[in-house]
Parts: sequence; C-alpha cells; structure tokens
Amino acid sequence: MTEAVNNYAASGVQKLDGVGGAGSTGNIQLIFAQLQMELAKTNKESALDKIEQIREAQAESAAITAAINALRNLKSEMGDDDEISISDFGTINPNLTPEQREAQINEIKDFIAEAKDLQYKAKLGEDENNPQAALNEAASNENESTMMPVEMENYFKANGLNYDDSGVSRRQNAGEWGEALVSMTGRLAYLQVGDLCAEYGIELPTSGDLTTERIDTIIASLQAVQEETGSDIQQEMVFVQDFMGQYNSYTQGASSAISSASETLKAVARGG
Repeated sequence: MTEAVNNYAASGVQKLDGVGGAGSTGNIQLIFAQLQMELAKTNKESALDKIEQIREAQAESAAITAAINALRNLKSEMGDDDEISISDFGTINPNLTPEQREAQINEIKDFIAEAKDLQYKAKLGEDENNPQAALNEAASNENESTMMPVEMENYFKANGLNYDDSGVSRRQNAGEWGEALVSMTGRLAYLQVGDLCAEYGIELPTSGDLTTERIDTIIASLQAVQEETGSDIQQEMVFVQDFMGQYNSYTQGASSAISSASETLKAVARGG
C-alpha cells in the first residue's frame, strides 16, 4: 500500500517537471496545478501515517494472538490440574528490555520443543519391545527415561524453574518431563503476557497459584482487546482508502491543469 502511494506521488511530480518558464509562472492554470499537487502531497502523507498506524496495530494484534496461544498451551500442559504455583515458572526480571524478552522467549520455545521430543522418546521406551527402549537405557540407564540436556538443566537452575531433580537430576521419565514442560510453558506464557496485561490493565497474578479459571479470564480480556484492535485497523484502512482517493483526484486535477496550460502556451506561441 505504501508503494502504491509513493508510485502515485512520483507520477504526479514527474508531470510538473519541465513545466513553467517562458513567462508561464503566473499562469493561473499552473498555479492551480501546483495547489492540486500540494493537496495531493498532504493526502499522501496522511495516508502513509495511517498505514504506519495499521502496521503497529497489526503487530500488536499478532502479539496478543501469541499470548493467547501461550496461555492455552499452558492450560493444555496442566491437564487435569485446576491450578499451578506461579513460583514454578521461576523468576522473571520485570525490567527486561524488549530485545532481552524476545531472546528469552525464543530460548524457552527451543527448550520446550526439545523437551517434548525427549518426553515422546521416554514414552516410547515404556514399551520394552520398542527400539527406543534400548536407546534410552544406554543414555539414562532406564528404558523409560531420557536425559535432560545440560544447557536446559542449567537454565532451570539459573532461573528457578521447578522440575523433578531427585536422584539423577537430568534423568526424566514421561511424567517428570510433563512437570518440566508445565514450568517452561508457564514461563513462556508469562514472558509473552506480562507486558500486554500491564499495558491494558489486565490483572495478572504474580504470586500464589494460577488457576485455569483465571487463565480463561485473562484470555477473554485479551480477546476483547484484540477485537477492538481489529476494529481500529478496519477504520484506519477506510481512512487510507479515502486519502488515496483524494490523492488520486488531486493528481488528476493537476495533470489536467498542466495539459490545459500547455495547450494555452502552444496557442500563444502559434499566435506569436
């Protein structure tokens, strides 16, 4: 859309290039054309401002979608549990920069994907006839367990996330992986939801237990914000279309005035 506006502008400006001189600066038609181009420029700038606002709103909507999905994933990982201790998610620095927060989000996403794969392999190993059982046995001394990578365990310990570290702390069976996944998924949700809740005045508990009912309430609040954002985007798009329509009208008016001025100058030249 921005490119279309700029293309219109370039076309209109080119039509004015080389026109003028030869005593025609006082020509009323040329003055009118210049006025039309100024009005077109104003509408172009207004359209570009609205386009930038649309982009920002779309980015905000995408962030809300990601936060809602993170909360839904947390509920899914909680299974039949109605609540979970927020302390299981570890300590989150409230003063993270956007870049630091994004880096943590990406890191925890990678850990979650890796943990799910290892949990799946642990489940396969529960069947002693499954080839994965022997692989698990070789790695963890238990056919139904897989080993948590050192980097992941270090992340758990450094950030205070809850996981079953009894016995051989890195050795995790399917149930233990489930416990670790709830902690990581909860942390991811809080990283993605925290700033949005603060921005829109949505209450996000930071201590005690987080209930599934509270998760549903937060999701509903975020969805309401997203619906409002969607309406704003549609309204802004209407404004963009209006500004571009006026822009096109003014550039066409300028072009017509220039053509008329040119014909007038040609007629004067022939008469001379």
